[in-house]
Amino acid sequence: MKSEKLIMKNERVIIIGGGVGPQAGTLLHNYIIENTLTDGTDQDHLEVYHFSRSSDIPDRTDAIENGTVEKPVLGMYKTFKIAAAAIDITQKHAVGGIPCNTFHAPEIFEKFENLMKEFEPKIQIVNMIEETIKEILKSHPTVQKVGLMSTTGTRKTGVYSNQLQIRGIELVEIPEKIQDKLHDSIYNKEWGIKAVSPVSAKATANFEEFSNYLIKNDAEIIILGCTEIPLALPYKEYKDIPLIDPMVSLARALIREANIKKLKLG
Repeated sequence: MKSEKLIMKNERVIIIGGGVGPQAGTLLHNYIIENTLTDGTDQDHLEVYHFSRSSDIPDRTDAIENGTVEKPVLGMYKTFKIAAAAIDITQKHAVGGIPCNTFHAPEIFEKFENLMKEFEPKIQIVNMIEETIKEILKSHPTVQKVGLMSTTGTRKTGVYSNQLQIRGIELVEIPEKIQDKLHDSIYNKEWGIKAVSPVSAKATANFEEFSNYLIKNDAEIIILGCTEIPLALPYKEYKDIPLIDPMVSLARALIREANIKKLKLG
């Protein structure tokens, strides 16, 4: 009993830095619940502080293209500053994650990490991209070609390509001439996955088309490199090709850092 009380005392709070997609934060929260071992009671679930402040966190792709990355950086920093105040009240330590692939572009994420040093060691930040790559290497150790569907910002900044290339893994993406179509399938205000719920038939058909291209070009697995793409492809596999959802990797990493004994076996 003493050891159980010690675990609870040292258990970290999880912080979700939301506001980076209409359903991104809620999807991450759901994955945390799904991957947490509990005794069946409400009280045994991990403590999660979910902050969604989209009005203060402008689009990350636009910020990269316009040279205004400091705006989403400062917006997310303010979110975690609010979270830090909550942590002070509860007198606990925390681990935080941001459910947005493009936010992890080095020109954004590194600036954010520098600002977050203010809250060390009270708040630890988990890198979703690094956790996704770790999961791929663990689950698919012999993989040579990885497919990716992502926003234009994620693609241009090499968020995944850099991490894969240093490990000798080839990245397969759709042709640049149809990248605008992929980006529009995410952002279109009338039928894109960020705008319409449930996902429109047009957006679903487009993501199936993109997946087919990646498979035809020998992708052995496919990363769903925007946090809302899993809404259009809610499967673990597509035509026998594993689909990798980075938010699942992030959720599991957050649980691991909060209390490893509560992480379900993958």
